[in-house]
Amino acid sequence: FLVDSARLTVVVAGLEPGQQIPPHPEALAVYHFLSGEGVMTVDGQAFAVTPGATVIAPPGSARGMRADSRLVFLAAKASA
Repeated sequence: FLVDSARLTVVVAGLEPGQQIPPHPEALAVYHFLSGEGVMTVDGQAFAVTPGATVIAPPGSARGMRADSRLVFLAAKASA
C-alpha cells in the first residue's frame, strides 16, 4: 500500500503469467501499468495493457485482468 485512507487506496500490485483477477464491480479506480503485458476488461470491453497504459474504470463497472507475462501495476481506488 502506498496510501490506505478512508477516501483513497493506492497499491502497487502484480500478477504472474496466467494469473487473473475475475471481473468484479468496484468504486472508481485508475490502473497504470508499469511492466508486463496482459488484458484488462471493463464492463466486458477488453483492453490490451503494456507498460505506460492507463485504464480508468468508472464507479460500479465490472473490471478484471489477466496477465500474459509478469504484470506490475499501480491501482488507485476511491473509497465508497
